[in-house]
Amino acid sequence: MKTGKRSQIRRLLLFLPVAAAVVSCDLQVFENPVSPEGFMAYAEEHSAADTRTSLDKAGAVLWTKGDVIRVYKASAITAGYHGHDFTIDPSCDGKERGIFSEEGYDDYYTEPCYAVFPPSVAVGMDGQMLSVSLPRVQKGMENSFGRSASPAVSNSPGNGMLPFSNLCGLVAIRVTGAAPISEIKITTAADEALWGTGKVDMNYKSRPFLIMDKITSEDQKSLILEIEDPDSPDGQFISSGASSSASGGVLTGDAERERVYYMAIPAGTLSQGFTVTVVTSDKKYMQKYAVPSESNRIERSVCTVMPDVRFEDESKVKIRTDVLNKAFYKDLFMDSGAGIGKFRTQPFINYMGLEYEYFFAPRENFTAADLAKQKLAFAGSPEDLNGVLLYPDGEPRFRMIYVNGGYSTEHGRNLFAEARENFNKFFYNGGSYCGSCAGAMVSARGSVGNAFTSTAGYLGFWPGFHNSLSITDIYPTYILPDDSPVLRYYDFGGDHKVEEIKHWNGPYFKFWEDAPGTEVLCVNDLSGYDFDGYPSVIAYKPSIWSGRVIPVGGHPEQSEEKEQLDLMASFVKYCFDGQGIAKAKGVLRNGEVRLMTKSTEENDPDFTKVGDRQCHHFVFALPEGARNIRVRLESLEGFNLSLRLAEGTFAFKEDAKYSLENGDKVKELSFDKLPAGTWYVGVQCEDAPEVSFGDYGYIYSGNTAVLNGAPYSISVKWE
Repeated sequence: MKTGKRSQIRRLLLFLPVAAAVVSCDLQVFENPVSPEGFMAYAEEHSAADTRTSLDKAGAVLWTKGDVIRVYKASAITAGYHGHDFTIDPSCDGKERGIFSEEGYDDYYTEPCYAVFPPSVAVGMDGQMLSVSLPRVQKGMENSFGRSASPAVSNSPGNGMLPFSNLCGLVAIRVTGAAPISEIKITTAADEALWGTGKVDMNYKSRPFLIMDKITSEDQKSLILEIEDPDSPDGQFISSGASSSASGGVLTGDAERERVYYMAIPAGTLSQGFTVTVVTSDKKYMQKYAVPSESNRIERSVCTVMPDVRFEDESKVKIRTDVLNKAFYKDLFMDSGAGIGKFRTQPFINYMGLEYEYFFAPRENFTAADLAKQKLAFAGSPEDLNGVLLYPDGEPRFRMIYVNGGYSTEHGRNLFAEARENFNKFFYNGGSYCGSCAGAMVSARGSVGNAFTSTAGYLGFWPGFHNSLSITDIYPTYILPDDSPVLRYYDFGGDHKVEEIKHWNGPYFKFWEDAPGTEVLCVNDLSGYDFDGYPSVIAYKPSIWSGRVIPVGGHPEQSEEKEQLDLMASFVKYCFDGQGIAKAKGVLRNGEVRLMTKSTEENDPDFTKVGDRQCHHFVFALPEGARNIRVRLESLEGFNLSLRLAEGTFAFKEDAKYSLENGDKVKELSFDKLPAGTWYVGVQCEDAPEVSFGDYGYIYSGNTAVLNGAPYSISVKWE
C-alpha cells in the first residue's frame, strides 16, 4: 500500500467516537469544567508519542445529528435497570465534543456513571459488568466506516465528562478490481466469536476490555460487511477520503482500482488466521486466507491492514481448505535439549518406522556451550537461517516435534525467545506437537500452582493450565473414553484401557474444560491419588492452519510393551492427522512470471525460496477456450526441482495429473488444451542434505545450501 493511502486509513481512526486509532494514549483533560447543560462526550485522542498515526484532523466528523448515548448511574444499578438515553444537542452536529442532554440530566451530572455508544449494542448492566451485543452484519461503503458498528464505553467520575474508549479494533481490507463489491466476509480459523454478546468490567482504570462469550454456533466465527449505496444518508458513515493515487484522487468508469473497506472486529481475535471472502455485485467471489501471525492480532482502537484481494482471474478461484500438507523433510524431530535431554531415541519411533532426527544436550550440568549449540539448532545459524524446525518461508519442516520429559520451566527458558518464536511458527503454521511429562507441561499456558498465570518459557499451544502431581514411580491405568479420537487407530484389546503407565512428577488436566476445543484422549485410573478420574492425555487444535498439540502426563513413550507402543503410536497418528492444511502461495496470472527468490530474513513467505523436500503450491483459473497452455519452471544449477500439475486439488506427488521430475533447470508442461477451471501447480525441491549424528544429534553435510532454500521462477501462459 502506498504511503498516502496508509495515512488515510490511519487518519480515519482519529475521528471515530467508536474506533479512534490509539496505541499509547491519554484521555483528553479539559481545563474548564462542563456547564450543567448536558454530558460532554469525546473520543480517544491520538497521543503525540504515537508517530504511526497522522495528526491531521481536517474534515473530522464525530458526534452528529441523531446520535444517542445510554448512561447508567452507578448508584442506581439494580436488576432490570436499563439506564437513560441522552440525545446530542443540535449545535454539536459534526463536532469533536458532543453535548448530550435532555430532561433529567441534572440528576446524573454529579454522580459517577457509565455510558455506552450506540445504545443499540447495550444489553444491560449487572453491578459493574456491562453486557454488549455486537452485530453479525455491519454496513459499509468504500473508504468509509459505519459509525455505529463498534461500541465505545465511558466511565465518568461524576463531573459530567464522558471520555469514550473503544472496545474493538478496525480492519482495513484492500480490494483491487473493476467490479462493484456487494459483500465482504471475514471467517476466523479459531473457535472465537466475532459477533454476539460480551462483557466489560466498567471499573477499568485506564482502558476497557471486552471479553466475548464462548461461541454457541459456527456462524459466530464469520462477520459480514454489506456494502451500502454511496447515496446513504449523511452521518451514517465517516469518510477517509479517496484511496486512489490517480489524478485528482478519482477513478471513473470500469477501470481497475484499489478500494478500502473497514470492519470492526473484537480485540484479541484473528491471531490464529482467517479467511477473507469478497463478493461482487454480479456474484463473483474471491477468497484469500491469512496465515497466523502476531501482526494479524486485532488490537483495541487500532486499524490493522489486511492482505490485498485482487479480482482478476482470482474471481474464479476457490482455494481448497480441506487438504492436509503432505510434503515434509522427515516425520519427526525429537527435542532432548538442555534441561530435558536424556534420550536419543524412543521405542515408538522404531515401532512406527518413522524418519526422525534429534537434538541432545545434557539434562543437568549443561554448559554455556551446550546452550549456544541448542540456540543455533532451533533459532538458526548462517548455514540454516530458519533453524532445524522450519523451512525458509516459516512452514514446518517436520510433521511433528516430540519433547521428552525433564524440567519444563528450565527447558522452556533455555530455548530463549528466538527459539520459542520458531516453535510458535512451527506449530501455528501446521506442525504438530507431542510432549510427555515436562514436554507436556511446556506446551501449556501455565500451571494451576501458579494461580492460573502464564509461566515464563512455556509455549502455550494448549491455552489451559495443567495440574502437577509431585509423585514419582507410580503406574496408573489409562482409560480411553468411548469418544476418544485415538480409538480410530487401535481398540486396545476391546476394553479401552492401557495398564501401568509410568508417572513421574508429570501433569494432569483437572481444568481441561476451561480451554474450549480440548479433547480428552485418556483418563487416569489409580485410586487414592488426586489425579484419579481426571484426564491424563488431552489434545487441542486451534485452527485448520495449525498443528495439533497432545500433552501426555505420563511416560508411555518409554515402554516396549505392545499396548503402550500402540498407545504412543495412536498419539503420533492423531498428531499427523492434525497437521495444518496445504496452502497456496498465490494465483498465477496469464503471462506473468513469479519470482520465488526471497530468503528467511526478508519475511515475505509468499515469495520465499523452497526448502528441502518442501512443495510450494500455486493456482490459476483457466478460462473456456484457452489454447496452447504452458506451465514453466526455471531453477538454478545445483538444485533439483520437480514441476507438477493437478486439476481441482493440490499438486502433491501422489495427486498430480502431470509431472516433470528430472534434473533439467528449465521444465515446461505443454498442452494444446485443458478443461476450464481451477488448476494447481506444485513445485517440489527434491534435494536434501546428508545427515549423520554426533554428540548433539544431527549433523548436516553435502548440499547444505538447500537449507536456506532453492530459488526459482514459475509462470503459466495461454492463448
